[in-house]
Formats: sequence, C-alpha cells, structure tokens
Amino acid sequence: MRKELKAPVRCAVVGYGAAHVFGRAHGRWIDATPGLKWAAVCDRDPERLKAAKDEFPQLETYSSLSEMLAKADIDMVSVVTPHHTHAPISIECLNAGRHVVCDKAMCLTVAEADAMIAAAKKNDRTLAIFHARRHDGNFRAIKEAVHSGRIGDVFHIELTAGGFGKPREWWYAKKSLGGGAFYYWGPHAIDWVLDMVRQKIIGCNGFYHKLVWDDADQEDQARAILRFENGCVADITWSHIAAVGKPLWRVLGTQGGIIDTGAGGNKGYQELLTGPSGGSFQMVTIKDGKRDETQVPYKESDWLTYYVDMANHLLHGGPVPVSGEDGRRTIAVFEASERSSATGQTEPVAYE
Repeated sequence: MRKELKAPVRCAVVGYGAAHVFGRAHGRWIDATPGLKWAAVCDRDPERLKAAKDEFPQLETYSSLSEMLAKADIDMVSVVTPHHTHAPISIECLNAGRHVVCDKAMCLTVAEADAMIAAAKKNDRTLAIFHARRHDGNFRAIKEAVHSGRIGDVFHIELTAGGFGKPREWWYAKKSLGGGAFYYWGPHAIDWVLDMVRQKIIGCNGFYHKLVWDDADQEDQARAILRFENGCVADITWSHIAAVGKPLWRVLGTQGGIIDTGAGGNKGYQELLTGPSGGSFQMVTIKDGKRDETQVPYKESDWLTYYVDMANHLLHGGPVPVSGEDGRRTIAVFEASERSSATGQTEPVAYE
C-alpha cells in the first residue's frame, strides 16, 4: 500500500560531485519547489559532504546510502551519480520504499532499465527520469512551433553537436562507466526527438566510428538515424572528430523549416532555477508560394517545472514528468544504434 504523502515531501540527493555540481542543482530545484524539502545529501567523498553542509547547513549528511535509507526521514531520493551506478542505487532506494528521480542517462542497458521499472512496480513507488532539458528555452520554442503546425508536417529532423578534440579523461569517457560517446549529450538529444515526435520508431540505423582517438575508451563519433511510423526521419550525431560543424537543429516540414544554433538555448543552466530567453532561431514558412523568414525568440528555460510536476504527482496524483518507461526508450535507441552499427542492418528499438 502506497504511503499517503503530505507536504513537505522530504527529499535526499545522492551524489554531490564537483565536476558539474549537478547534485547541488537538484537540491536547489527541490528546495525551491512548493511541497518539497531538501533534507539530506549522500556522497562517499567527505570533502563534498562538507561543501554541501557549509552551503546548506540544514542538511543531514551521509557517506553511506544504506545508512541514509535506514536512518533518514525521507520520502524521495534524487540519484545524481555516474551512469553505471544509476540502476543499483535506484533499485536500492525503491526497495527501501522511497520514490526515485534518476538523472539522465537513466542507466547503461535496457536490461537495467527493466530492472529499475520492475523494482518501482514491485514496491509501488514512482520512478521518474530527470530529462529536464525538455525545459530548455530553445527546445520549448522549437517544439511549440512544430506542434502548432507553423512549418507543416515535419518529415526530417537533424540534431548535431560536438567538435574535434580528444575526449576529456573522466568517468564519462570510460565506456564501462559512462556508456559510450552517445551517453553524454545523447540522452538530451534522443529525448528531445522522442518528445517532439510522439510516434512509434519502426527502425534504427547506427554508425559508430573509432578512427582518431585510439587511446580514448569510447567511440569517436556516434550517429543514430530513426524512422518513425508516420514517415518522419530523425538523424542525431555526437562527434569528437567533427572538424566542421552544423547547426544544432535543422527541421524540415511540408510548409517550412527551422534552423537553430542552440547558442543561449539553456543560458544559466545549473546555476539558475529558471533561465532567461537567451536567443532565437530562424524559421522559414512558405504559404501560397511566398517565402517568409523570421527570427523566433527562445522561451524562458523553466527547469524548475520538472520538480513542480514531480511534487504535483506525489501530492496530488498528477502525471509523472518523465516515467521510467519514457526514459527506457532513450536507452533502447542507444542499444539499437550500436547494434545496427555492428550488424550493418536496420535494427528494431525495444518496446516500440
């Protein structure tokens, strides 16, 4: 029987690393959300716990997850740790009766995603995946333009990022820990496409290259081409060997198109609770043979909305902001694209 929650929902953050300080960002979003309270933080590094306690003295600090789950009065845990730990930590928290928000990437494999979802169902607890970059100002504006029909029926999407340079030596760059080249920026990109094109994927083609950085423990470039049931095609690429670039977004519709560099699209991310509009994208519309070009301003980045929606779910029965099943689709695309690169064949995407 699910415990009836009352405000404030007491929350803990697991992982307070210094690289991007995402744990701090999660905690600040939690504390700024009506109905939630940041009560505890867990990290194995005593220096990171001290940093958390120094800035947020109200927090209980723990160096052991099992100790925190046994002692802390908490209802929800946000998991902000390296990818390879997401599944075991999330499952331990779910089995301990806590709701879980797991940062992207959800995990490394579809099998791990299945185990996480099964643990949530077994324990009647919520598993949500932190794809808060759906709230980036540029993506919000592009998605609104697409869904409003301003460029007609979208049939082609390109999403490209990266550059030319050896991957930084940290856990993200170790395939066994991070998942591979696609798992850094790729979770955002795949989730953006899947959120924009709410259609079944009928095939995935992957192209993975290892050509330059021989001593780096991941691919130099990863590319996935998705074909959807309605005929739309999405082409997503992350590269460490792209000597020349492309716009972040290129979207084609039957009555126009969109180009966006992405510059300023998530201005203030990690430091601000919500971010200002940081730029604009170019939109071309064609009507009655007339071509019109306009600059469409980005929206505000409303990242805080993710936790507001999570509070609404836990306290009032609203929808989960991004479910475990939704998060699993991204992992399934990663697996299918890597498998396709190896086989040279179009591969199905699990659970489509």
